[in-house]
Amino acid sequence: MQGTEIQRYETATHLEFSSEQRQMIRDTFANGATDAEFAVLLEVSKARRLNPLLRQIHFVKRYDSVKRREVWATQVSIDGLRAIAERTKLYDGQDEPEFEYDAKGGIKLARVKVYRKDWGRPAVGVARWEEYVQTTKEGGPTRFWRQMAHVMLGKCAEALALRKAFPEDMAGLYTPEEMAQADNPRELKREQIKQLKATEPEPEPEPENAEDPEPYFASIASVKSQPELDAIATALNKSRASFASQDYADLREAWAAKRDDLRRAQRKQPEPEREPGDDTAEAS
Repeated sequence: MQGTEIQRYETATHLEFSSEQRQMIRDTFANGATDAEFAVLLEVSKARRLNPLLRQIHFVKRYDSVKRREVWATQVSIDGLRAIAERTKLYDGQDEPEFEYDAKGGIKLARVKVYRKDWGRPAVGVARWEEYVQTTKEGGPTRFWRQMAHVMLGKCAEALALRKAFPEDMAGLYTPEEMAQADNPRELKREQIKQLKATEPEPEPEPENAEDPEPYFASIASVKSQPELDAIATALNKSRASFASQDYADLREAWAAKRDDLRRAQRKQPEPEREPGDDTAEAS
């Protein structure tokens, strides 16, 4: 812009929520977080001016290998990063994702260019498939990464480019698409994933009138007890032949994750109180 110096925006006051909104956010997006954990999550949201009610920021639980327990953390949606970029007044748009493919036609990488009004060259984000794809324990892509491969990898590349273009505003902010690979089975290292992809057999033909897996996913997500989950496993086993092979694998993966959640919740239940004078355990 000739004759006009682009002034960087001034950080506005923190985003504020009413008491009713705070309770709604906690009940809907951070159910199970302690008071201290939720306070940190909400302060990050307020400081970054990202609204969880608008899905600009997510509160998630992940296993921390250092602390050896699950911890709450924040992840920003791609819409949240776009909102931050727009607020800087320096964002000058971006190009559509560009994709490169391997010899078999599989996606190899995605590239996105993001422009700033005060930069002569774009910031380029390059996301490689083997570094970001989320896999099942069998090594294949999960359902979303299989069905929406271009969308998922394109978001990763865009997030990389946006952080390059606006490092002061987006440092430490990562999207769920970028972090999904953190849940990959530990034994599936990058070279193993490459090898699995290179030797991947032709997909099995789906059965005619394959059964819709969505009702089963909904049932798994809503169960509250192990007997309910066992009943779903029985139904799945009986209907196995009616599902597409990958849908069945995804359902088993969701079932196993829910089983682990129920076990962790059971371990956190307080032990029953003993009757006064009941010291038989110590008597031995």
